[in-house]
Formats: sequence, structure tokens, C-alpha cells
Amino acid sequence: MTVRLLPLDCPSCGSALRAEPLDIVFLCDHCGSGAILAEEGLSMLEATALLPTPGRRAELWRPAWVVEAHVVVTDRIRADRRPTPGWEGERVFVIPAFELPIAELTRLALALGRAFGATGEVPHEPVTGGVLDLEDALVLARHLVVGEEVRKPDMLASVKVVIEERSHRLAAIPFERGGDGLRCAVTGVTIPA
Repeated sequence: MTVRLLPLDCPSCGSALRAEPLDIVFLCDHCGSGAILAEEGLSMLEATALLPTPGRRAELWRPAWVVEAHVVVTDRIRADRRPTPGWEGERVFVIPAFELPIAELTRLALALGRAFGATGEVPHEPVTGGVLDLEDALVLARHLVVGEEVRKPDMLASVKVVIEERSHRLAAIPFERGGDGLRCAVTGVTIPA
């Protein structure tokens, strides 16, 4: 096994990137560029920040993926074996890229997808903890759609969901500290600290 050390310097401005031990996605707190760790080093990505809802403030930031995709839902079969209509359309998914239990990750991703709106520049503050790669974010996006389909009242037995990614970028999500957790300053959803 060969070990290769890679400098964690921003591919855009050369500043040192802040990181936690398992981070693979980065947002530069100097220039706001995004990067992902690949076999050959850091690759640049477009990056943005979700802006806090009025009345809320950003006390710390965590990374996420913003994925614009075409969603196709077909082969919807009810429990009584009758087919029901599928659908297709464009959708924006905001998938947290930091470590969370799957139930919390799902709840926050659903809320962020519904609340997605105003964006701005990446803050000049640390945005660390990015451990989820794009492939896993797309798996979670599919999981979200399947979950929504299953929760519909038509007693679904099976469904086929295809997520065709159109574009992706990194985003910084603002959080407020409070009690035993962090409250998303975009959605109000509280997650474990």
C-alpha cells in the first residue's frame, strides 16, 4: 500500500483549508471556493451558502451538496397490484455532507429541499465536517423520493425512482447553537450537536 500526502491548500487561492480528520469536501474560508478530495488531489467545485431565514443568525456552518436533478418515478404498483401514475420533473436537493444519524439526515435534507431559496457567498468562517461524497448524496436523494412515494396514501408496494443529476455544487448551511443541539438557521430543524 502506498501512502501519499496531499497538501490541503485551496486550489483557487492557495490558502490552507481547515479540516477535520475524515473530511473529503471543503469550503475555503478565505476565498469561498469549494473542493473535493479525489485520488489525484483536490478538485475545485462551485460553492455557495444558504442564507439564514430573517430573524435567525449563523453561529456556525456545516457543508452540504446542492444537487439539481431530473426525477423520474415509474412502475408505481399498489399493494393490490394495480399500477398508479408516475411522474417526472426537476428538483433541487440539499443534502447535508456532514455526519448525522440517517433519520436526522433525512429530516434535515427534506426540510432544506423545501426551504431552498436565497443563497450568497460562502462565509469567511470555518465550514468543516464534510464526509459525504456526491455519489452518496445522490443515493440519499433517491432515498428521499422513495420515502415520499411510500408515504402517499395509495398503499404503494413497489416503485422505480431514477435521479438524473443535472448539476451539483457545495453549500454552507448556517446553524445556531441551542440546548442540546444545533438549529438550522434556514429551516428551524434541530439536530444533535
